[in-house]
Amino acid sequence: MKLDVQTLLVVMMINMIALSIAIPTIMGWRVSVAARHAQGALISQTVGWICLVLAGGASDRLLSTTAVAGLSLGLALLWQSMRGWLGLRPGGRLVWSLAVLTPLGYGIGFHSYPFRSGWSNFGLALQMATVCVALMWPAPQASRRWRLIMVASLGALAVATAWRGVLGAFFTEIYPTLRTPHPVNLVAALLSNLTVVINAVGLLVAWREEAERALRSLARTDSLTGLLNRRALQDEATALIAQARRHGDLVTVLLIDLDRFKQINDSRGHDSGDRALCLVAALLQAAMRRGDLVARWGGEEFCVVLARGGGQAGAAFDQRLRSALAERSMSELGFPLGFSTGMTTLQTGDDSLQALLHRADHALYAAKGAGRGRLVVAGQDSHLPRTAPAKRAADPRPTEPAALI
Repeated sequence: MKLDVQTLLVVMMINMIALSIAIPTIMGWRVSVAARHAQGALISQTVGWICLVLAGGASDRLLSTTAVAGLSLGLALLWQSMRGWLGLRPGGRLVWSLAVLTPLGYGIGFHSYPFRSGWSNFGLALQMATVCVALMWPAPQASRRWRLIMVASLGALAVATAWRGVLGAFFTEIYPTLRTPHPVNLVAALLSNLTVVINAVGLLVAWREEAERALRSLARTDSLTGLLNRRALQDEATALIAQARRHGDLVTVLLIDLDRFKQINDSRGHDSGDRALCLVAALLQAAMRRGDLVARWGGEEFCVVLARGGGQAGAAFDQRLRSALAERSMSELGFPLGFSTGMTTLQTGDDSLQALLHRADHALYAAKGAGRGRLVVAGQDSHLPRTAPAKRAADPRPTEPAALI
């Protein structure tokens, strides 16, 4: 069977039109920014291939330049989608600069075939190579298999495209037009058809992985506040406590309950209650250190697990949160908001998070019973903490059975 370049270009155009319709239909329009860039890449390259097939005659310069612009913009958007799915990638400035310079130089130097052929092919090949680097750059959250397949096809096409640029620029007599049946040109056209199919599969896999990560995140986070949920905190705290035992670190658990939260919902509405929860969640995240855990424990209750520092670190955390909430609650919510805290630290007999939570919950109960708006530290040897004057709370001492702040 004899293949000609024009037929392969038409087939490529048909493939692109089909994929630019099919992929957005499969993904839908309510997608992430990365998926939107991927859809834009397909549409842009489809416009490019349509213009490339139709180029010729009086409108040759306009259509050819538009074709190069569409292909180049499509590669830049493909790089952008990889950045969204895989994280920070190298080559952003280069790929976007080429998206401007490649069609611009092509249009300006259109009347010189050697120049425009070399300029456009080298520019597109360099963009493809940049996308390959972005695909191969470390991305622990993404599978390597689909990225390797995309790199193999796109890398091969980049080599063929650059080779075609060499022929057009320096050996014009054997490659005088885009439709010349030169073996390199035929290989490039075949690789283009293959690459677009492989890239489409890769984009769908990347989109699926994004959806799976989103589902895992939803299963682990509270939908209102964005904090860890109870189950996720228990899973991560188990590993944290095991590590703390190996290294001799002091793990501290704080149970925080917003004071008179039911009255806020009843008198100001549930929207005000939701805003209060979100503000506390934001302040908790701002106050925590690297390695600490914070979760919405249920309703208006939050749980904080500090990885190190003991009781002093817990008291300091509680004080930072109180100060920040006192400063921002009136201005952002329109009413004051306070909380009660029960705190405990990891002890010799604790073999799980549940033991710490049991003591912290008793301490929280004591804090609410003593008038709310304070921190109670659970005693090392008592099931229920005793209370002490508020002025002593600034210096909670682990040697005391309990302290009230």
